[in-house]
Amino acid sequence: MSQLVAAGPRLDAATVGALRGCLDEAIRSGSGPVVLDLSAVQTVDAIGLGMLLGVERRAASAGRELLLRDVPPRVARLLRATGLSRVLRNEETSAFAS
Repeated sequence: MSQLVAAGPRLDAATVGALRGCLDEAIRSGSGPVVLDLSAVQTVDAIGLGMLLGVERRAASAGRELLLRDVPPRVARLLRATGLSRVLRNEETSAFAS
């Protein structure tokens, strides 16, 4: 059974700690995919990208999968530009649209 975690409007140094804690708890406490809803995200910095990558690695180590839901176009472009679109999966398509 998947677990859903929703991100706020910013993924940056000031906000990633709380979100990381929620995602890590979801990884530890369930089975199946962990779905991260990014629909409200407006801003992502390098710290936010690093947090996404770290959570994806922890999920994989636990036999789980991190899936991103409702990725805004701006965030999808950033994931493609940084190469993270090859590592992080979109829930609906497993790819990030142009």
